[in-house]
Amino acid sequence: MKILIIFDSMYGCTEKVAHAIKDGFSDLHQVDIMQISHVGYGDLANLDLFVVGSPTHGGRETEDVKTFLDGLSDHALRGIRAAAFDTSMAEEDQGFFVGKIVKWFGHASTRIERLLLDKGAEPVLKESFIVLDKEGPLKDGELERATEWARHLMDK
Repeated sequence: MKILIIFDSMYGCTEKVAHAIKDGFSDLHQVDIMQISHVGYGDLANLDLFVVGSPTHGGRETEDVKTFLDGLSDHALRGIRAAAFDTSMAEEDQGFFVGKIVKWFGHASTRIERLLLDKGAEPVLKESFIVLDKEGPLKDGELERATEWARHLMDK
């Protein structure tokens, strides 16, 4: 299986999650991982699974992730399974006001999933990995959960 994981990261948490996801795939698969600024549209050739990750800011993915996905042709991902992940704060870990804002704006993975669908992808799963504050750190156990999530992607 040929797998590509692309990500954007502002404070390093999303990058750590992306590498943990990579670790969850068997050595039997060809897995490439790239920061969004290094990805070209040719990197999507012959993929079996495309995984896209971004930190959540104001309920959205980063502008670089959005620009890259918007730049794909309408059917560029036809026949490719895809998954989306983000790093974000958990609603229940915030005070009342911030928790309501997190709930109202949502998570980047939901928007990434929509962009992937618009380009013809067959989504597999989406997931949010929890950071304790805007700049991190990741909540304890999130890297292990990301590795396990990758294993679930193979089952779908």
